[in-house]
Amino acid sequence: MVTAMLVHLCDQRGLVHLDDPVAHYLPAFGKHGKHRVTLRHVLTHRAGIPHIPPALAEVGLLERPADILALLCEQKPTWAPGRRLAYHALTGGYVLAAVIEQVTGRDVRSVLRDEVLAPLGFDAFNYGVPAARLPEVARNAFTGPPLLPPLKQIIRRALSVDFVEAVRTSNDPRFLTAVVPAGNVCATANEASRFMQLLLNRGELDGVRIFEPRTITHAVAEASYLELDLTLGAPVRYSMGFMLGGRVASVYGLDTPRAFGHLGFTNVLVYADPDRDLAVALMTSGKPALSPAIARTLMIMQTIARRVPKRRAR
Repeated sequence: MVTAMLVHLCDQRGLVHLDDPVAHYLPAFGKHGKHRVTLRHVLTHRAGIPHIPPALAEVGLLERPADILALLCEQKPTWAPGRRLAYHALTGGYVLAAVIEQVTGRDVRSVLRDEVLAPLGFDAFNYGVPAARLPEVARNAFTGPPLLPPLKQIIRRALSVDFVEAVRTSNDPRFLTAVVPAGNVCATANEASRFMQLLLNRGELDGVRIFEPRTITHAVAEASYLELDLTLGAPVRYSMGFMLGGRVASVYGLDTPRAFGHLGFTNVLVYADPDRDLAVALMTSGKPALSPAIARTLMIMQTIARRVPKRRAR
């Protein structure tokens, strides 16, 4: 979500065009038929590379970002770009970040800091944390029952590691201090909700404009219509960077058709709901893969949707 908005910011400034092939900016990415993959395909989880290469599961690789990009360039697509919808849990973020770095000449962490966070006075919101701030990061814990087949295999295929190992990796200092463009944004609940408020306000917050209103319109416009996501195994509406709400099928509660946001690692959720004029950040450190706790978490959003009335149409 955050990396996607940086791509939209680059588009706003004419540095990229969303229907350009990724290989236009990263020629090495065009191998094995991926020359047809566009930025739009990656943003909408239709690039055909949803599965994380097994080598990427080695946390030490995070210290060698060039090797990560090389792995993704060598990856063979599972299907032709645009043909199937499947959440690109980490792969898409790395590709988009590499494009951002190519067109701006700066690493993606610096782009986020200089173009978004510093103008707004954010303190902690960024990819990972400096080593000195590691003690401030909440420690994740696996809290659910043991995983059984076939869910165990499905999650391992999506993450390239067992779920418990993924939780353990999320606490590793190498993970927390690295740049994982779709996986390790660290923030307080306040700053996460302020970021969503920025988008809810059509790109302006506290008198500081970051995005043009049309950029927000493009970013949250529906791009897939409750199609089955082959990674998550559930129907999801996507825009170019966000999971969208719905009248019935929505993680943001019933009757939230204009809500937009994203899930984090299991029960972490940030979103904005224009109909109710609210921005929400739910931050938890317990990580259940399959547990009644997930249902209770979703009921929080349902309660918010039920208790906060919609604004009257103007």
